[in-house]
Amino acid sequence: LRLTARAIVLTFAIPAVAAAQGTVSLLEYHATIPAGWTNAPASSPMRLAQYTISGRDGMAGAEVVVYFFGKGQGGDVAANLQRWKGQFSSPDGAPAYERVTRDSTGAFPVTVAEYRGTYARGIGTGDAGAAKPGQSLIAAIAETPRGTLFFQLFGPTESVSPQRDALVRFVKSLK
Repeated sequence: LRLTARAIVLTFAIPAVAAAQGTVSLLEYHATIPAGWTNAPASSPMRLAQYTISGRDGMAGAEVVVYFFGKGQGGDVAANLQRWKGQFSSPDGAPAYERVTRDSTGAFPVTVAEYRGTYARGIGTGDAGAAKPGQSLIAAIAETPRGTLFFQLFGPTESVSPQRDALVRFVKSLK
């Protein structure tokens, strides 16, 4: 009888562990990790969380990074928007695609910025990488009482665009 009871407990414990893996703690808030995002080791102490997203049909995938630089650190919203916009260009010299929205329907004010074009990730941060055409960045800034969180979804446009709503849901699930 004890063995049976133990087996039942183990059966119920496994789904609880799986469910717990679907959330992440960020500054003692919790957010729900979207399906299809794979946890990756953070490559820097400023990265609170890092995920990879597989590309479809053999295409390159996308990455998601959540940054926290310290309370009051990381610059204001306008400075980050300007820096991110400066990392994009278009082949004909026209301004790269930019869309900025603000949302206050969640627990915290969120600014979402979207950029498309040739992306030189790291320009303006001292880590200039090779410029890559056909890229997108969807970045969100959540202004919480514990500090500002920066969320970035980036990679080939074909892999990033379908994940836009998932990123916004992820940010807005922060409670």
